[in-house]
Amino acid sequence: MLKILWVEDEYSEQKQVSWFNNRSVCVKTSFDEAENAINHCLTQFDLIVLDINLENSEHTDRVKALAKQSNIAEQDFLQESGMNLFLNLLEHGFPKEQIIFLTANADINISRIDELREAYSEGNDDVSDEILGTITNGLSEETLKKCSEFIEAEDIDGFCQYLENYFNDLNDGVTNNTYNRFCEAYRRCRIEPPKAINKSLNEAKQHLNHWLENHERNDYLVLRRGIVEGCEFLKSHIEKDDDNIKFRDFIKMENKQPTIEIPTADIRNYLDTLAQFLPLLKQSDDPTIFYRLFLRTLVHEWEENVEAKWLKEKHGNDLSKIRDIYTFGWLMKMTRNWVSHANLLEPLKPWLIAFLFIVNMRAMFKLPKAIQPYEKILLRCISPSPPNSIIPKELDNYITDVEKDIDGILTGLKIDQKCHFGEKINAIYRQNTGNPDAEPHDYQKFLLHYFWVNQKSDLRNLTATSEDFLPTLARHIYNRSFP
Repeated sequence: MLKILWVEDEYSEQKQVSWFNNRSVCVKTSFDEAENAINHCLTQFDLIVLDINLENSEHTDRVKALAKQSNIAEQDFLQESGMNLFLNLLEHGFPKEQIIFLTANADINISRIDELREAYSEGNDDVSDEILGTITNGLSEETLKKCSEFIEAEDIDGFCQYLENYFNDLNDGVTNNTYNRFCEAYRRCRIEPPKAINKSLNEAKQHLNHWLENHERNDYLVLRRGIVEGCEFLKSHIEKDDDNIKFRDFIKMENKQPTIEIPTADIRNYLDTLAQFLPLLKQSDDPTIFYRLFLRTLVHEWEENVEAKWLKEKHGNDLSKIRDIYTFGWLMKMTRNWVSHANLLEPLKPWLIAFLFIVNMRAMFKLPKAIQPYEKILLRCISPSPPNSIIPKELDNYITDVEKDIDGILTGLKIDQKCHFGEKINAIYRQNTGNPDAEPHDYQKFLLHYFWVNQKSDLRNLTATSEDFLPTLARHIYNRSFP
């Protein structure tokens, strides 16, 4: 799902499977390859796993120049060159939390202390007790007493720092713990050092997997990856066949001619813009502004001359074969209106951006019935554990209740009810926008409800256990749509 850059100069396919299972990994086996990837295609990656010692790299002109610049031997430079790559990543703005060292050049106890910190922060008592038992085994009585004082005072940060200082003092003069020396330099500069896992630990694979899984649960990272993969796929999709661009079917016709032209190059530029829009953020950063700007960019193409009703008209007002595309077109047109003139859909969340991106691309491009790989990634943002099936009768009741609720709102606002569901919720939007006394409504659910109401003529398709697109999307949005 997430894309990992792994820098390892003693690579083997067996190692990759052992450390990463079936994850998407791009491997660089030398310093030059890794530096080139960081400098030229860093946005392709979500997570970075570095080795510190890349001594098996070639002594290229670049390596020679950097070694000379540092006034050290080339081999000495390569033995610590993973740290150069790390600093390069920071200079490019790559979040430190998404970088980890997988190395033998770190003290095992220091690596365990990092895991201890994490276990304490997550409240995982079983793991922290296990690590604590391993670390304190063999410590002197005096040291154990000092450890107990920190624990009794619940000063976990002080406790971990005390242990680190203790082990660093033991390792004073030991030359192979490169990572530890860099950590000490970082702390002298009042900077939190990078995280590392010692390859020699019996639990190292478990610790790396835990670190990876924590990031795989980050909805922002998953959303960003799905959008990047989706845009890349769709660009190749229209390069194979320009007829895969269905967006032109939504353009208004006058005198049998489209009122606007949409060149293929414009669509490619649109996809390029979307792919680059969401940056890699630090965990402490608020992505709200990026969601807002991304959504406005996503729906911008649905301008005045582009609308679902023109698609319907081109098909002789027969929706039997285009109902889903018509529905998605209406959804995007409404969304464009709503985000252009109000903030009714806020606070924006990853699941909503994922939903709108998916349906937008289904409206704009001719895609197979089967779920596409990028859609599988984005569906995880909507619901990581969707129901296995939808009960048709239950769904029918929910849809009936939704329609009654909307009609009730229209009655209260004294708005004519003789229109279809999309026009009804649009009428509520128009009536309430700019009205400080307006009753609050869940406009995010309005969009989801529009999908269900407009597709209700074929409940069997929505409730099928098929892995086709429509029933799969239905299962993923079901729990967000109804109580």
